[in-house]
Amino acid sequence: MSKTENLFSPQRGTEESQRHAEFPAVILCVNSVVKSFSILTLIFFSACTSVSNNTRTTVTFWHGMESGVNNKILQAKIDAFNAKHPEIFVDAQVYGAADQLGPKLDAAVAGKTPPDLLWWSPAFFPKYAKAGALRNIDDFITDDVHNDVYDYLWELGTFEGKRYLTPFSANNLGIYYNKKMLSEVGITQLPNTWEEFSEAAKKLTRNGVFGFQIPIGTSEWTVWTWQCFLWQAGGEILTPDKKQAAFNSPAGVAALDFWKSLYDTKLANFSETDAGYKPDNILAGRIAMTINGPWNYAGLKEQTAVDIGVFPLPKKEHAATNIGGESLFLFKSNDKRERAAWEFMKFVMSADFQVDWAMNTGYLPVSKSAANDARYQAFLQANPFIKAYNDQMPAGRTRPSIPQYPALSQTLGKYLEAALYGKLSSKESLDKAAAEVNDLLKK
Repeated sequence: MSKTENLFSPQRGTEESQRHAEFPAVILCVNSVVKSFSILTLIFFSACTSVSNNTRTTVTFWHGMESGVNNKILQAKIDAFNAKHPEIFVDAQVYGAADQLGPKLDAAVAGKTPPDLLWWSPAFFPKYAKAGALRNIDDFITDDVHNDVYDYLWELGTFEGKRYLTPFSANNLGIYYNKKMLSEVGITQLPNTWEEFSEAAKKLTRNGVFGFQIPIGTSEWTVWTWQCFLWQAGGEILTPDKKQAAFNSPAGVAALDFWKSLYDTKLANFSETDAGYKPDNILAGRIAMTINGPWNYAGLKEQTAVDIGVFPLPKKEHAATNIGGESLFLFKSNDKRERAAWEFMKFVMSADFQVDWAMNTGYLPVSKSAANDARYQAFLQANPFIKAYNDQMPAGRTRPSIPQYPALSQTLGKYLEAALYGKLSSKESLDKAAAEVNDLLKK
């Protein structure tokens, strides 16, 4: 049996029944050929028209859900949608690590073979909107849908006054910590400032265990996490008009020096290159604290090796975290496929999807109806791990919505890594990155 047949298996019984029900009509058609060829011809073309009208519209959906648990939860929701919409079939395909998607998607867009729907960070969409590859969804959005979704999430998907994305899920960044390790060294009050965090890392670094894990690599994960510390120190990524880099400021230097100081004093170790989001090291007992998000909730609750807690990112001048989550990009195709894709986009934003998704994966809801749902509110009270992220949302900031952001991220990532490896000072690295980013912004 083919993959398509497997995916359609819930409907196979119905299809077989339909074919059996039509069989007598076929007998009549065959018998009538002796009497009238024209009648048979008419029946034949009527049957062809009927088959054509019953063909499902396939919506190709690319996503990078690497968690096996979350992937199963997502596929179950997709299967439920497909069962309720016999005229639509959402074909989910995993594209791999989200940080590595850019070149593959660029090639697909250039070859006019992008997916109908894409699950990805909203930070990367302006490039494709400006290129004319994305479908403006303003005419699809009704008042009830618009009013239910948080305004800041609509803003993440807006470019030059037009909306191109719908939110899939929301999250932010906090600190995972090993509860047992903190208890063993007598830390009873969770660190709230950079200074307190450094002191905690110092106490926790012992017996081959590092107090903290610093993200390393040139990928967006490193850039995304570092931006939090830039904001905490009072800095900004770009100038208010978004025409020049602003991260090479005293605040930027302080944020990068903070990471470097933890590594240089051997209070922190580097993550696996371009994979700082993986919780492997804290689960293996090699580190006591690391930056991560709520999306690992489903997997963490199934393991018993380490009792993981969460606290907000430590602050300097300000409290700050980076609001993340993925959105759905709708690529241009034809009216039928675009409308079919929109039905799935609406489904994802609904309380029906969002409450189940949030409670099972740890992501935060994108809609007010889901966030205020009685089941979800009870879930928050029973799960301090998720509540820590939910309570931190007011301190959230977002990445700049500009077409050059992917190139900005690659450039900044390259120089953050150079500074962390000691090849350049923090000031030198950020100045070089700013010069290259300013050239990008001019273009």
